[in-house]
Amino acid sequence: MMKNNKILACSLILLISLGFTITKGYGQRVGGLPTKSISNRLLISNGPEGPIKGGESAVTDMLLLKDGWVYGSTKATWGGVNCHLFRTNSAKIEHVLNITSKFTQQTSITDIAVGKGDVLIGSTSTSNEIFDDKTKKYEGGRLFSFNPATKSLKDFGIIARGQGINCITVDTVREIIYGVTYPAGHLFSYTIKTKALKDYGEIMTPWRVKDFGRVSWRGVPKVLFLDDAGTLYYATYLREPIDLTKEKVPSGASTSRSTLYGGRIYRLVYGTDEPVFTGAIVPTQTGMDSDPIYENGIASVIRAQDGGFWCGTINDGFLFKFYPSTSTVINKGKAFQYWNLKSLAYGGNNNLYMLGGRDEDNSWLLNYNPMVGSINTLGWPENTAQVGVICADKDGRILFAENQRHSFIWIYEDSK
Repeated sequence: MMKNNKILACSLILLISLGFTITKGYGQRVGGLPTKSISNRLLISNGPEGPIKGGESAVTDMLLLKDGWVYGSTKATWGGVNCHLFRTNSAKIEHVLNITSKFTQQTSITDIAVGKGDVLIGSTSTSNEIFDDKTKKYEGGRLFSFNPATKSLKDFGIIARGQGINCITVDTVREIIYGVTYPAGHLFSYTIKTKALKDYGEIMTPWRVKDFGRVSWRGVPKVLFLDDAGTLYYATYLREPIDLTKEKVPSGASTSRSTLYGGRIYRLVYGTDEPVFTGAIVPTQTGMDSDPIYENGIASVIRAQDGGFWCGTINDGFLFKFYPSTSTVINKGKAFQYWNLKSLAYGGNNNLYMLGGRDEDNSWLLNYNPMVGSINTLGWPENTAQVGVICADKDGRILFAENQRHSFIWIYEDSK
């Protein structure tokens, strides 16, 4: 009996030891990308002395320009006060410009786009805490351009008093910047040569949400995109007024209400004043979520080689292709359980790479092979990485950029 007890005790000790070994060796890497596929890891912030201090390195966007550098933008978080432009060649990071030092009150570069002549066009905003505090006076988000060749900065001014700018896109032929204000959700255009500013009105009523003590306004479009004809596209909800009978109207209440259908793709034709519904609807997983109206939209867009646009959805993380000429939507499905395909990029192998995951959580790298039509979940760079955007460099490597207080960029090479 004693002999059997000793054998049992030894077995338990061995199993426990193996358990500790497995946890220590692999517990933090389950689901992670292969170690050899990450060829570099670059820290964006420069410490207390700057120029990019801690809390100023959360990346909001990245773009590859013709000079071979990937340019990025940041926002201030967790006590930070400045936002910056930087650039990287996947071997090092260089500081380009402190935008807040030029434009006071602007703590976030919300979006950057490529303008005529490979000039950067950017938009700014401030924090949700400022928007939610009526005692705070915010002047409004600005549009600007930065020429990397000449290092010149141009201020196009404030677009809407007290409002930030959520996203932009640029018609490089007509030199028109389109954008959406935040949190009011108004579509606008700004013509660079004439300085003409036009407000097309509210395109989506924002919804104030408080989550874990943090306030944000959901529903404001995250992305705008243009076809070759200069027609603008975005996703919003469709509002149709419904008259109520007298029996259903409470005393003093409105005599009508609106039906809210999410995920409708609208277009604004150049030269017109009114956006119209294309008839195309963003793919949605019905019966699962309690909030399909505001969360159902387009989070990311990239041009496809056949004239269409690859799009990633907010609500469910679907990948779909949209053809503007026919208003056709082709749903390619989803490869993982999280929602929000928030960034897209082409790799050196012509595969489409996708960044999926909630904004304040681990982010996954996925890819889509157009030759075989398969979507694959590849993993994440590190178990604590909160990545906000991906971009390809001139050699086709995929850059992951974090949106935390001290943000890193990981360089991913599929061939490795």
